[in-house]
Order: sequence, then C-alpha cells, then structure tokens
Amino acid sequence: MSHSWYFIFVSIWLLAADNVVAQQSNRQSANWADDEAHFNSSLALILVPRVVGSRGHTQVRNYLVNSLNGLGFQTEVDEFKQRVPIFGELTFANVIGYINPQAQNFMALACHYDSKYFPNDPGFLGATDSAVPCAILLNTAKTLNSYLLQQFRNRNDLGLMLIFFDGEEAFREWTNSDSVYGSRHLANKFARTRSPTSTSDQANLGPRHIDRIEVLVLLDLIGARNPKFSSFYENTHGLHSSLVEIEQTLRTAGRLEGNNKMFLNRPAGGLVDDDHRPFLEENVPILHLIATPFPDSWHTPRDNAANLHWPSIRNFNRVFRNFVYEYLKRHTAPVDLRFHRK
Repeated sequence: MSHSWYFIFVSIWLLAADNVVAQQSNRQSANWADDEAHFNSSLALILVPRVVGSRGHTQVRNYLVNSLNGLGFQTEVDEFKQRVPIFGELTFANVIGYINPQAQNFMALACHYDSKYFPNDPGFLGATDSAVPCAILLNTAKTLNSYLLQQFRNRNDLGLMLIFFDGEEAFREWTNSDSVYGSRHLANKFARTRSPTSTSDQANLGPRHIDRIEVLVLLDLIGARNPKFSSFYENTHGLHSSLVEIEQTLRTAGRLEGNNKMFLNRPAGGLVDDDHRPFLEENVPILHLIATPFPDSWHTPRDNAANLHWPSIRNFNRVFRNFVYEYLKRHTAPVDLRFHRK
C-alpha cells in the first residue's frame, strides 16, 4: 500500500450520532468471549508473502474461501484479469462472504489480503498491512457465529457482507490506476448489478447492488502498538462515535488491557486513499478504520509478527465485535447515510 494524505479544511462536523447509535450513553456491551486460538491460527495462515500471482497468494485466497464457508457464509469469488506494471497480466480475485444475501441492505466489513511487491524483499509479510485486519474479520465472524447463524440469519432487512479485496497494493508507484485493483473492479461490478425486486423477475428493475450497502467499514494498518483511529467522514461520524463509546464501556468494565485510547472522538483532518475510494465515488458511506499515524513498520521488513502488539490487537477485536453486533442487533429500519445534493 502506498497511501497518500490529502489534507482538507474541516469546518463543521456532525457530533451527534446517527439514528443507529443515538441515545446510547447507557450502553451495555455484550460479553462476547475471545477466541484467541482461532485468531492466532487464522493469522498464521494469512501471514505469508502473498503478492498477486504467487503461490502464497493462492493459498491465502483458498483459506479465506474455506474459512467463510466453514462459518456459514455464502461465498463468491470475483476473479478477473488485468495488466499491471512490471508483471503484465495478472489474475486477481476478490473474496466475498454473505449472510442473508437476499437482504434489502448490507453492512459490509472489508480489508485487503494481498501483500506488497518489493523486488528487494520477496519475503515481505505485511502483518499490519493487511494480514491482521483479515484475521480480525474472520475472528469477528467466528466469535459472533452463534448470533449470526441462530438469530441473524434469514433476516430480510439486513445482511452481513465480508469483503477481502485483492490487489490493493501498487506494483510500481501509487497512482489512481496502479492501486486498489480489486476494489475498483468490485465497485464497478456492484454498480452494474441490479437485484430482483419482490414484484418482478426482471433483475434490471431492482436497486443496484452497490446501493444496498448501508456502510462499508474498511480496516487497514492494524496490529501495531497503541493505534489511533480518528473520524474521516462526516456522514459516518455517528458510527465512529459508537466505537468511542464501546471502547469506554469496555474499559470501565475492566475488559480492555492497558490504558491506550484507540478511538478518538475527533475528525482526522485529512483523508487517506485506500480500497474505499471506488465505493466512495459511488456515494457508499465509508467508515475508514486505519491507524493514523501509520505504524513505524509500514512498508518495511519489520512489518512482521515479531513487531505486532498483542494487547492492542485483543482490544481492537473486543471493541470491533461489539460494534458489529450492536449495528446488526439494533438495526430496525433502513439507514441512509449517503450524501444527498440539495
């Protein structure tokens, strides 16, 4: 990944939570147990060199598919070919898992699974970038599995989508064309795909698939010591505030380690280019959970397991799984966080 900062002037931010998280000052987070054995085994199988087109890349892709199937998700592999700098034509594959694929709307959780190509470092692992986020998504599905399969499954109003993007990393230099290959392809595919309506068998009369995503929650650069997450987008600031409150609740209950405050109730003051870009261009609400400042190990040989900070990872897992559970559990009506022109 070669993210670049685009600093913008931030004048007014909505500090009130949206209708999903409003009036939650008396929140009591559910006591979902950790499954560290599952997280550690998942991370071990993902934390290999996995540049697009390599053997490790294929192994991780297959592991993601098998894991999602084993957790009760309906799995889709979005495979496509595209020419890239240095390597020529490569085969990419986004991996998508669904629960309630026919639902009216979705909460989408996402990260990328490819690792960056460095000609002088063929063993680059990309632990925070983005093996840990991949393991977090799988572990969230595992720890919430009883709820997802017994209570959430078969709902018509809301589905859960897990997206593992391929080809996020630039092969030569980060540009709009040499980056986010998988998310660009998938956003275009979702924008061209229409869902059948209940009153017609003609698929082209239904809503675009991309418009059924209520929010895309993108995880990146997670796993280093004491990460900080600020709010990037005005329309999802309420959701970010929910994370702030959940962290406070868990810390007060003694269920977090250390004293580092991860989620900050403040605007980021800038944007970071990432896999959300093509979805943002289609007006999909984005909750971007990327550590800023970036970890010191970013894009260096030190981005490996030895430099991960396990208490920070455990804390993130605990906050994030409660956030996902609350969004799904409290959802009683469609949530429209999209920007609308006046």
